[in-house]
Amino acid sequence: MTFAPEVFSDTVAAITARLAARHDGLSVVNAVIAACQTLLTPAVSGVLIADPRGGLTLLDASDERMPVVELLRSQAVQGPCLDCTMGKTVISSTDLEADGTRWPQFARAASAEGFRSVYAFPLRLDGRAVGGVTLLFTRCGELAEWQVRLGQSLADLAMLGLTQERDPRRVERLAELTLTAVNDRAHIAQAVGVLAGTLGLEPESARARMSECSSRTGRPLRELAQAITDGSLAPTALDVEKA
Repeated sequence: MTFAPEVFSDTVAAITARLAARHDGLSVVNAVIAACQTLLTPAVSGVLIADPRGGLTLLDASDERMPVVELLRSQAVQGPCLDCTMGKTVISSTDLEADGTRWPQFARAASAEGFRSVYAFPLRLDGRAVGGVTLLFTRCGELAEWQVRLGQSLADLAMLGLTQERDPRRVERLAELTLTAVNDRAHIAQAVGVLAGTLGLEPESARARMSECSSRTGRPLRELAQAITDGSLAPTALDVEKA
């Protein structure tokens, strides 16, 4: 797999710009997912994080179809993301059908949706893992070493976005931020629904339009979602929204 240098620089710049502007964590995670899709070309990317109420919670995904969302969420009980969180290391299966005994339910559900291989990269914080980035591929095969390093670097950037502070309480603060991010995700999903319904778009296209507007204007996704759902920003005005 090859891509032009400017694609790499532009993709990473989208993440670092949000970090520099101290965007909310979900905006940074959204940019990381976009980077995973562009640079590592999985069929689906998802970020799950430890929930203070127990298990793993889905923060964001590149595909909002319910079967895919439920597949990602199922890793709270069994799957590569749970294993990478518990083991604090990259977990992979290059052939899910042949490797089904590791996670029988997850492998069976993933295969049913057409996925053939998976990688999970831990979200690392202060010597522990508090979640992971899952990449699902529709082809069997192994990522190159540089791609694995890139995947972990992107996971580290997601973690940085979720806890941009040096306070000793940042692990405890992460639990609070997780609940906030979960609520933000629900609000953003509502705004995506408004956009999709008003403009006649598929949910993925509506979400991409929101993300592009957030990047262009510097407005956090949660703020855009609030403006769309409360009616202060018309869906038709999203493309002309100014910084």
